[in-house]
Amino acid sequence: MPSKIERCAIYIRVSTAEQMMHGKSLEAQKQYLTNYAKEHNMTVAGVYADEGKTARKELKKRKAIHSLLEDVKAGKIDVIIFWRIDRWFRNLSDFYKVQEVLDDNNVHWISTSEPGINMETRDGRLQLNVVLSIGQNEVDTTSERIKFVNEASIRQGKLIFGDVNMGYGYKSGIIDGVKRMVKDPDREDTVNAFYRFFFKHHAKGLSMRYIQENYDPDFTWANMRTLLSSEFYKGTYRGIPYCPAYLTESEWNNLQEIQNANVKRAPSGRIYLFSGMINCPICGRRLSARGSSSIINRKTGAKKVYCYYRCNKAFIDHKCSYRHMVSQNLIERYLIDHLEYEYNKFKIKCEKIEKEQEKKKKVQTPEKLQKELERLNLLFQKGRIEWDYYSKEYDRIENELNELLNAAPELEPDYAYLEELLNTDFRTMYYNLTQENRRAFWHSIIREIHLNTDHTVDSVDFL
Repeated sequence: MPSKIERCAIYIRVSTAEQMMHGKSLEAQKQYLTNYAKEHNMTVAGVYADEGKTARKELKKRKAIHSLLEDVKAGKIDVIIFWRIDRWFRNLSDFYKVQEVLDDNNVHWISTSEPGINMETRDGRLQLNVVLSIGQNEVDTTSERIKFVNEASIRQGKLIFGDVNMGYGYKSGIIDGVKRMVKDPDREDTVNAFYRFFFKHHAKGLSMRYIQENYDPDFTWANMRTLLSSEFYKGTYRGIPYCPAYLTESEWNNLQEIQNANVKRAPSGRIYLFSGMINCPICGRRLSARGSSSIINRKTGAKKVYCYYRCNKAFIDHKCSYRHMVSQNLIERYLIDHLEYEYNKFKIKCEKIEKEQEKKKKVQTPEKLQKELERLNLLFQKGRIEWDYYSKEYDRIENELNELLNAAPELEPDYAYLEELLNTDFRTMYYNLTQENRRAFWHSIIREIHLNTDHTVDSVDFL
């Protein structure tokens, strides 16, 4: 009695590195499997190819697998054939995820060049798990080697990728006979101009238009996102010193704080002067900017705009009790009238914190830690403490000592610019500013505004 013809799916895969290797090209696999299907009374229901994909690639990125599984669920396939099991999977977890779908639909697979590997027999399943485990281990080992080599190259400042991945303002160059990442002289001024403008105005759209109009008409949102997020611009890659920096560490941290504050212009044209700066007095969450308007002259259609700030944790999540709408006008008027008073309060607070930190530094000094290490050695030599305790304590003290010896000196913030401003008639200057420039003014001098529960300003932290 002739066997029933099975509808087979041919699955072929080749990674980029394997494209030109003999016997592993897509065409060679397809021809081999087509011949196998004819010889074994199968009709080809479809060919599913993943080109340039490794068998360890995330399952969601292997599109041919997903297409194949859809046809399996639709009842179009009885058996899946592939050249070797490593063409199918080299990842145990993903293998069994797919196998569960196949089992639910009574579909089996055949590794045509490895008849001993299967899901039907005990020995076949054992061999399958061994092969998958070895394959996964090989890929993990290779990945670790590549990672190790790349990290060594990064520490030496060697270039490990192409120009397209460097970011706006950088290019490849040869320094001391080594290909390295260097600043692009054609774009260096543009990058510096972008950062100067953004630090002043805290506005992405405005900064992009400024660069397009004055420096580079082809400057894009993608370029700007890179400038605001890539650590290259502070001179590091994966936390390792790697390339010439456009920003200092403190400037980079300030840049991230500005972005986290989410300073934005409302679609209606309302400008929120203190967006991302005011903290809820109950839960500490940043207040969200909101606005409304009302017609004040029906004949002319003139409107009055109201800007305020609220705690979304109270209004949306209902997990905070602070349900007051904080008026932007009241905050603005208070700051204009009490800026010097708030600055003096802030200075006193900073001096107090500095004194407390100095006391802590005196408690633990390198000399004291060195003596602790000597004492620990003595106790161990006399047999009064066990090795495990000795080793753990020695490592702890040594780490503390290294942190103290290698700690970078803290730079004291310079508030000379603010004190100079307070000695001028800044109020007159302020009232002549546009709303956008008023927002830039506050964001250039204030970090956070803290409120009391009675909705008044409690304190102000300056940049």
